[in-house]
Amino acid sequence: MGFSEKAGWHLALGLGFAMASTMWTVHPTHAQFADCAAPGYLSGVDDRMASTGLACDEAVRFTIETPGGTRQVRIIYSTADLAPGLLRGVGDIRDGVERAAAALRSIGQGTTADITIWASDLAAPEDDLGRTDAVARPIDAAGSECVIAMYRGSDTPFVIAHEFFHCVQYATVGEKTHRASSSWWAEGSAEWFANFTVPGRAHSDGDVGAFDSVSPNTPLTSMAQEAVVFFFWLSKTFGPSMVMAVMEAMPDAGEAAQQDALAGLLSDQDLREFAEDYLDRLIAQPGGRIIPSNPMEGDIYVWDDSTEHDLEADRFVLGRFQLEFACGDWSIERREEEGVWRVSLDEDPWEDLPERLSIAGPDPDTYRVAAFGTDPQGFRVTIEATRNPCLQCETTPVDDEALSCLVGRWQLASGGYGEQIERALRASGQFESIEYPDLESELVISRDGTFEFPGPPEGYNAEVRTPGGDLVVGFGTLAMASNGQWSVDGDTLHMCQNPHRAEIDLTIVNPDGDSGRLRTGGGPPGAVQRSRDFTCGGGGLTLIEDGGFVTWHYTRAE
Repeated sequence: MGFSEKAGWHLALGLGFAMASTMWTVHPTHAQFADCAAPGYLSGVDDRMASTGLACDEAVRFTIETPGGTRQVRIIYSTADLAPGLLRGVGDIRDGVERAAAALRSIGQGTTADITIWASDLAAPEDDLGRTDAVARPIDAAGSECVIAMYRGSDTPFVIAHEFFHCVQYATVGEKTHRASSSWWAEGSAEWFANFTVPGRAHSDGDVGAFDSVSPNTPLTSMAQEAVVFFFWLSKTFGPSMVMAVMEAMPDAGEAAQQDALAGLLSDQDLREFAEDYLDRLIAQPGGRIIPSNPMEGDIYVWDDSTEHDLEADRFVLGRFQLEFACGDWSIERREEEGVWRVSLDEDPWEDLPERLSIAGPDPDTYRVAAFGTDPQGFRVTIEATRNPCLQCETTPVDDEALSCLVGRWQLASGGYGEQIERALRASGQFESIEYPDLESELVISRDGTFEFPGPPEGYNAEVRTPGGDLVVGFGTLAMASNGQWSVDGDTLHMCQNPHRAEIDLTIVNPDGDSGRLRTGGGPPGAVQRSRDFTCGGGGLTLIEDGGFVTWHYTRAE
């Protein structure tokens, strides 16, 4: 509409026009309407009339009251367009104008110039968006007369109200109404006004669907008639006068300047609430009808292990994302934030993302994100989530038989890391002899869910022959005491080791008999999660890690 509308009116000019003058009184007027028969008079509303005159006549002329004063309205037609339905068509047009004027008076702001409505029986022209059912533009003449072209269609009052508001825009805020960069507020607010005048209808449902489609990546200020969703929310939240304030605040400039002006009128928090209400499907038309929106939920960012993700949305894009956290205990850090955002879990109220999340599982928790950024950089945030490896997801309870078997003190009989390391060192061909201990030679599993590797010092001996044939001898001890928590999931034993240190006390004797001593220690700075398949029974416990690459065979020590 308005320049291009989706609804229309039914006006078929007809026989019986002679009766029209007896139904509507022609009021005296001071309006200086231009000559509708002059060539080019209708060029502003229909390119086909650029140099063509219209054999026109008035169907009716009447007055309306606006907050800016009394205005004249005339409805014209071509005497060549006589067809059945004139009286009904003209009546629908007049009804739409008078209802629109009453709606404007209820707002208490705005006005319009005198209005000419051309009831055209021509086929509606088409533009890039499809059929154009009505067009409104002022003409360059004394009094800034506003001309509306109405083509055949349906629901005249709704379409007239939309075009009437374009006339209000021209008279109230000027020619900036027709700038390409103004389309979002010019068309969006005119469609809002049509719903404000004729509430409760489904005429704008197509625009709501268009908003659903484009809003995930299109700035509000790059839209057209689909921006009506924003004006529905704006009017309900701040009142109809805020719609007028937005129009008045917009500069006669491009999109960036209009974004700056809108950011000066509404805060990031205001627009974030718009995003929240939209995603919650709470936005209603005037009259209370909830719009049939179907918001896209946005990309899914998954945390199934400790990692970070960057969330981004361009300036004035209604940002929406999904944050999926697997089961576990998470620590959340947010960095490099621009704009505002909040999250909602299922139907819970919107809130800031907590700094800690404890998710029992087994299914993940998925948070919706509503975001908005009005500064030039738009919306940005980096979310880093770290999962505590020692707090396990919900696991299968350990049955009594397995619990009775696992609990106790165990002594390593064969296998383990030490055996693997010793085998690799022997295979290198550099060692004449080597004895490498295993630092998990003793294992204590307790009924309270804790475990311990007591880690007594274990002997280390090695002899290495240099390329020159000399012998270097090393001996000493290795020790590592550690503890943590354990749990069972089926046939898997989860062992979360708390921070610990491995201690090395090593003496090295050179071929000349000189010796030196190396003492050092180190270990992981945080907890380490290990998962090992197990079998237990007959006085033995076997643990298998990495698909069989490392195996521990323990026997019960007591």
